Amino acid sequence: MMPIFDRNNPADLKAIAEAQQFTVECFERYQLCKTQLDNLNKQAVRQWLERLPTEQREKCRVTLNNIVASRQQKGK
Repeated sequence: MMPIFDRNNPADLKAIAEAQQFTVECFERYQLCKTQLDNLNKQAVRQWLERLPTEQREKCRVTLNNIVASRQQKGK
């Protein structure tokens, strides 16, 4: 089977690096959001979200919604 990326191709190396960076950013955001959910009440989480810059707030809102949905699925 042919590999998806060619490590000798600079464009592929750049794509790999970007994908790794995206993964790190997502994981860090997940950890931050999970910590907020675990330690704050609903109103405090909302206040925390409002203090974030717009782009970060929207990404965190999606992450928080996914965490809550996952917890609800596990609870069923």
